[in-house]
Amino acid sequence: MKRNILLLMTAGALSVTLLSCNKNDKKPLSENTPVKSENSTPSDNQKDLKLEFTGTDHFNIKNPKLKVSLYGHDPLLADAPAVLITEKEYEQTSVPFTINMPVPKDAASHFDPKDKERIKYYVSIEWDSNGNGKPNEKEDIYIDHDKQFPNVKLDGETQKIYLKILK
Repeated sequence: MKRNILLLMTAGALSVTLLSCNKNDKKPLSENTPVKSENSTPSDNQKDLKLEFTGTDHFNIKNPKLKVSLYGHDPLLADAPAVLITEKEYEQTSVPFTINMPVPKDAASHFDPKDKERIKYYVSIEWDSNGNGKPNEKEDIYIDHDKQFPNVKLDGETQKIYLKILK
């Protein structure tokens, strides 16, 4: 019973967050994320968020292209939409994998300065891993919200994100 309530609360929070994001306010990917080669270091205006994606399912990846997005939200403002901080496309052919996601150093500047200390961040992925042309549907790889919500801290530490196959 306790697990069902927790699952329902998590699903509700995610639904509100996803539905409240206004896609018209998003900039094209090229405007959000500067191009960065693997050998370069973060510029003075950005830092890297190191994400380790892992899971226990057998992952059969037909389409290696995925998009990882970082959002911020104020947990005390239930009706306020989450804010897209940055997103970047990657290619992965196996799980587990680790990525370095460039994040603007001024990520908290998207929020009221008096509230920036309580801002929480989380990641989401969009992946058509089975190659049927429709991301985040049955048989695609997705974040395992049952195991752990994908909250992250922008503290330079490696953050673990659990994946599963959508059923």
